[in-house]
Amino acid sequence: MGVMNKPIVVGKVNSFYRKLRKNGYQIGNIPRSLTFVHHNICNFRCDFCYEQNEVKYNKEHLSTEEIKKLADEADELGIWEIVFQGGELLVNVDSFIEVINTFGPERFHMVLITNGWFMTPEVAERLAAAGLDSVGVSISSLNEAEHDQSRHVKGSHKKALEALKNVKAAGMDSWAQPIFGHHNSHSPELYEFLDYLQENDYGVYFILAMPYGVWKDNYMDAEDMRIFSELRKKYKNTTFDTWDFYDPNRERLSGCWSVNRLFVTPLGDVQPCPFIDISIGNVKKQSLKEIVDYGFSIKYFGETSPVCLAAQNRKFREKYLGRSASMFDLVSGGGLFQKEDYIVSGQEDAGLSGQPEGARKIQT
Repeated sequence: MGVMNKPIVVGKVNSFYRKLRKNGYQIGNIPRSLTFVHHNICNFRCDFCYEQNEVKYNKEHLSTEEIKKLADEADELGIWEIVFQGGELLVNVDSFIEVINTFGPERFHMVLITNGWFMTPEVAERLAAAGLDSVGVSISSLNEAEHDQSRHVKGSHKKALEALKNVKAAGMDSWAQPIFGHHNSHSPELYEFLDYLQENDYGVYFILAMPYGVWKDNYMDAEDMRIFSELRKKYKNTTFDTWDFYDPNRERLSGCWSVNRLFVTPLGDVQPCPFIDISIGNVKKQSLKEIVDYGFSIKYFGETSPVCLAAQNRKFREKYLGRSASMFDLVSGGGLFQKEDYIVSGQEDAGLSGQPEGARKIQT
């Protein structure tokens, strides 16, 4: 279908841009995107995945009625992008296409994050016809052996490269999602891969290595961030959450997208972003607007941060995160944040009604 053939999406994107420009190109409190995890079923067992041990939740998912309500509320808020991920949603292509239809592809720029294993030419064509616009494939280098070993599936690297090709051939935007961090900022393999992607006209959407799990203590230093900025300048096909993608000079930062890019789990819990293991509400219990308003009332999310809170703000991370990275093991924002953490006094009780389905006690 393509975004330019979706007038509703074009209108919402233009409105988003006007608000962004009016706000000095700072993301502020402008909802943009919603990441929707339909289920946790996956055919891979990646070393870096923080959900691979949560198979007991594999049958959990929102109902069609709950998804429709969520989609309608997102549309009303001006959200113009839906990012689908799992698990691996292409384990059941028919089911995923039903989810696309339920959201209403004419209302959103629709993105799928996938490991690429099931992305055959035929599947890519079906997804494009259903209204999917873009696909991000989880792959970080041209090192086949390392990729296959970290996913524990032989042939997974070859499938990922084929997926990029098949997505592009079907007329959708095709990009890789390499991980960048202290561990590979000087790696020749990273630059080799970025050259390959640029030469083949694929996009790059960087994911920062979060300092937990296999990347524990993998905090980036000033040199790493200098290199990251240089990559932004050198490779015009790259993007990252905090970068202002409207800046032709590729220098300006729009800020951290927490709450601007909501993350909805199969249990209905809503996180400020995929890497912040805090629930700010639940779509089964509250409207999306109520959840967004509460999220932006917390100063860390309501005030612009020039850096990624989860990956780069060590003080925030050490105080509020690090207990778990699983979307099934969240702590309630209403029980975590104190009076001084709110922009407006009196909001500290607003998050209590959104106690996460998999709530746990705060470790002190």
